[in-house]
Amino acid sequence: MSRRRTSGRWIEPQDFQDMRKRADMTRKQAAAALDVTVRTIQNWEIGGARIPWMAYRMLRVLTGYGLPGKAWEGWTVCGDRLYAPNGQWYEANTLEQIEQVFGMARLWRQMYSRAGRAKTASTVVPFPDIRRSHEDAYNPLAERLQQRGGAR
Repeated sequence: MSRRRTSGRWIEPQDFQDMRKRADMTRKQAAAALDVTVRTIQNWEIGGARIPWMAYRMLRVLTGYGLPGKAWEGWTVCGDRLYAPNGQWYEANTLEQIEQVFGMARLWRQMYSRAGRAKTASTVVPFPDIRRSHEDAYNPLAERLQQRGGAR
């Protein structure tokens, strides 16, 4: 009896074949990607041999249907888009620009710290005094009437 433990996960041959076809891979391409023979892929797909969980997982990673690691759980890749678990997606060209945005932010931070510039607004609007009575509050209509010599 073998002491080697198996993962206990059974991969259906049809699931493996569907995954390969969704990735638009031939058996030969899948065999090359997984470093097995074409005959092995054929045996897996017809149910002649048990599909190792890691081979299925690697096919998912290679095809973009699953990314490695706990932090990437729920994330997928399809074409040039990275899809987040919440449905938000990011295009490859947008992701390429993120480093530039972060780099610019670092440069601006350095510029402001070197120049010793204050980071407050140049015009400060006073906070309204809530102690003023309602009658004393600014009323533009009443002010205009007073300027014209109207009601006092």
